[in-house]
Amino acid sequence: MQDLILQKDVFTNNLVFIANNVLSEISKLRINRLSDTLLSKHLDFYSEEIEKIKDLAVNNPRFKWQLIEHEIDSCFKQDKSITGVNIVFDWKDSQIPNRPLIKLKL
Repeated sequence: MQDLILQKDVFTNNLVFIANNVLSEISKLRINRLSDTLLSKHLDFYSEEIEKIKDLAVNNPRFKWQLIEHEIDSCFKQDKSITGVNIVFDWKDSQIPNRPLIKLKL
């Protein structure tokens, strides 16, 4: 497991290094073509996109399914007779929540 974590860190560091190199090249191109405003707008856009890639590489965007699975396992260990679990996902605070009911049988 430690090898996988180390490998992930190496990939992340490499991705950030490559992204920084591309941003550096974009910066050089921007300086060389200072009068080209259209190119400058495109380079700004691509620079922002590369920054997003760096953020995704460093910050894990995956949903924390493992936390939910751990909680379900804990509940089942306490009471082996449970037949399901209710999970509420709220992405906005509201006085009167408006949630659809999704029933899944796994």
